[in-house]
Amino acid sequence: MENINNEEKIETKEYSKETIDKLLELIKKEKHISVISTALDLTDFEVLGLVHDLIEGGMNIIVKQYDDGFHLLNQGDTIDKEVSTYSFETDESNEFKFVAISDLRLGSNSQQLTILNDIYRKAYEMGIHNVIICGNISAGLQPITDTESNFIEDSQGQIDYIVNNYPRHEGITTYFISGKIDDKHISLKNINIGKRIAAERKDMIYLGEDVCDIKIDRVKMQVMNSKLSKTYTASYRTQQTLDAYRSEDKPDILLYGGLLQMEKYTYRDVTCISVPSVCATDKEMKTKRYANTIGAWYITVTTNEKGLLQNVNAINSPYYLTNKENLRDVNINIKNKSTKPNLDSASIETALHSYNYAKNGMSIDTYMAKFNISYKELQGLLYIWEMCGKSVEIVQNGNEMVFKKNIAKKINYSKVSPEELNCTEVLVVSDTHFGNIHQQLHLLNQLYQEAYNRGIKYALHVGDMTDGNYPIRPESPRQQFLHGFDEQVGYTVDMYPYVDGMETYYILGSHDESHYKNGQATVDYWVDRCRRDMTFLGQDTGQIEINAVKILLDHPGDGSTQSLSYKPQKRIEILESHNKPKIMLIGHYHKSYAFAYRNVQCIEVPALCSKTQFQQKKGLINSVGGYFLKIYSDSKGNIQYFEPEEILFSEKDFWDEAGKDKKKVKKLQIKQGIY
Repeated sequence: MENINNEEKIETKEYSKETIDKLLELIKKEKHISVISTALDLTDFEVLGLVHDLIEGGMNIIVKQYDDGFHLLNQGDTIDKEVSTYSFETDESNEFKFVAISDLRLGSNSQQLTILNDIYRKAYEMGIHNVIICGNISAGLQPITDTESNFIEDSQGQIDYIVNNYPRHEGITTYFISGKIDDKHISLKNINIGKRIAAERKDMIYLGEDVCDIKIDRVKMQVMNSKLSKTYTASYRTQQTLDAYRSEDKPDILLYGGLLQMEKYTYRDVTCISVPSVCATDKEMKTKRYANTIGAWYITVTTNEKGLLQNVNAINSPYYLTNKENLRDVNINIKNKSTKPNLDSASIETALHSYNYAKNGMSIDTYMAKFNISYKELQGLLYIWEMCGKSVEIVQNGNEMVFKKNIAKKINYSKVSPEELNCTEVLVVSDTHFGNIHQQLHLLNQLYQEAYNRGIKYALHVGDMTDGNYPIRPESPRQQFLHGFDEQVGYTVDMYPYVDGMETYYILGSHDESHYKNGQATVDYWVDRCRRDMTFLGQDTGQIEINAVKILLDHPGDGSTQSLSYKPQKRIEILESHNKPKIMLIGHYHKSYAFAYRNVQCIEVPALCSKTQFQQKKGLINSVGGYFLKIYSDSKGNIQYFEPEEILFSEKDFWDEAGKDKKKVKKLQIKQGIY
């Protein structure tokens, strides 16, 4: 090292961008200054002077002094806090397709690299070229007292691991923002791992910290990772975010990561999609009682000829089981944990290879003799196997100690193509309230007409078919144009849409039951008897299997809440684990909401009745519309892909109490292809 008091060496000098870039590239990993000065053909003084200028300019370069001299390490450049913007264009069909994932936590013991690889494989097979990550690509930095959460503890180790192990598929580009967990690298070490990863992986583009605005033609989409903690009520955080937008700031689509949940709904004219995790439930989730849904969304955004949003089709793909041995194929750097043994007799590669020779029931003396290792070294091997997800114990068997391999049951995580599965399409409606002045029969007809156009054979009605009879409500008669059992049920039999080849299965709700309570008149008996295309499943609840998929129809009787998910969550939680359906359809609340919870695909079905006087007084949400469901399932009824298509109508579509709906609507009747 040259004498730094030699003033003749000190001079002001401008350095080229090429020299600066080369310096920053060299010190991505810690290096001795002599190595750097030789590579740049500069003196040690010049290197230190250049580094000083870069530090003054905002670069976070660390200069360390050891016994052998100075070492340099670039711990990140200046952090850009501004919201970034990125633009995409649709294809010739005016479509933009992408996969949305979140919370990968790579480098943690909860990572699911197997599932992540499977998601990329499916995207490649489906011809999807874009993947968007809604934050938390890394495991982050844990407190020094936490030695269990991560198998890679330091920032550079996680960067290297992601760069080397993240899936690569020709033609697929990954776009990602950082999230709350990734930000620990910034707050604790001032390292922006997003920029570091993108610098080394040309197929990965960093979109910014925590939030990014994306334009698809003229469609505004915002990608966000939650800075706030997860709440029990699944929809609370996303609704809170949407409520905070000024009208002029609202995006058309919101992708929300960090909440470990899978939901899709429309609120304040924004299509909101919560993006689930691709990691197993970890210690923190268990401690804080966080529900963790694992999977991906396969999304198609369609625009019109003006480039404005026309439709958002989103297929969710849940993974119900995680891989407990997911670390077995990863490269583990022993230097990342000081507690790991340092074995002189075997490298990590050798240790993993030697695992295959440790047969179940083999004497450990035989094994140690074969590899010429001591018992202490064998303990080190056992530790490495454990860290790599390979559980092996040493147990007593008679007079000798033998290996006991705990081989996990093989689970197939690979999803087949949707084309290889049973595809079931179903129309779902609810709360028609026939006889109420706010009924919207013409909109029900539109949905059945569309179902016919799509070739759908199954329709499900989730209760409150009629408006009922409520003598205790003085205002009730004034809100009805049909009164009593005979008028309302007769109207239902005569006017409910009929489509050749389509069967409607229905349950009854509290409004329908009021006829029975007031005179033991049975809506179920008469509709089922008079309409051969309509089948009664039960009062308040009913179950049906279509292509082996168990579907539960549920019509509660309690009050509503402003939160979209709270009541459905409570309904799912009372289900017995061994008897849960694959799909649960909930009526009564007049809301529209789709989410996955406790391995159940749940739909809160909107009404086909505009806002009533009662709802207006209570300040309740009233969504009007229905759902078309596409269910991709195997022969056992297990759902691998699920597409809930929400159809909502607005006030301009409604016919009010002036009489159009009760006087001018004709019965939709399609027979033998004639409408």
